[in-house]
Amino acid sequence: MTNNTIQIVSIVLAIVVLLIILIVGFGTTLLREVNDKTKPYSFSRFQLFLWTLAIAPVFAIHWGFRYFPGTDKQMINPTALILLGISSAVTLTASVVGSVQVASKLRNKGTHTLKLERKTEGWWIDILTDDQGQFSVARLQQLVFTLIYIVVYLSTFFGAEMKLPEFDNYAFVLMGISTGSYVVGKSMYK
Repeated sequence: MTNNTIQIVSIVLAIVVLLIILIVGFGTTLLREVNDKTKPYSFSRFQLFLWTLAIAPVFAIHWGFRYFPGTDKQMINPTALILLGISSAVTLTASVVGSVQVASKLRNKGTHTLKLERKTEGWWIDILTDDQGQFSVARLQQLVFTLIYIVVYLSTFFGAEMKLPEFDNYAFVLMGISTGSYVVGKSMYK
């Protein structure tokens, strides 16, 4: 295969992957707290969805333009792995916290309504309100920094000859603080 053919294949692959992620994300209950279209959207699932939506197509394009022809030694770099790892850890932690909240309510015969038991109030309200129904600064901060880092990630990739972006440790510390605020806030309501 020639380099041009590989590049075309990588672009087509990136578009197909992007479409699959969008169709599955918005056409199913994947982004909801539970498997029910009437239930609230999940902030942690949405964040993982955004990073997957950004990194997967970049990975495909990088393969066709930089890696396969042999100009780069790395197929994927630590930045992409850490970003997906942080998002996956947040989603897993949020799911565990939700399960603990359900178990605690059942064990203590609680009368309060858990977020995953409520009906959706719309996209923005669902992802920006905490389990008590209050708007959460931690969720807003997490969303803002996630969006900023995604824009930085994509603009760096497409602006730097399709080289995989590399974030420094300070960027990961900032993401960790933001993520930690969200997770601690989520675990506070029992």
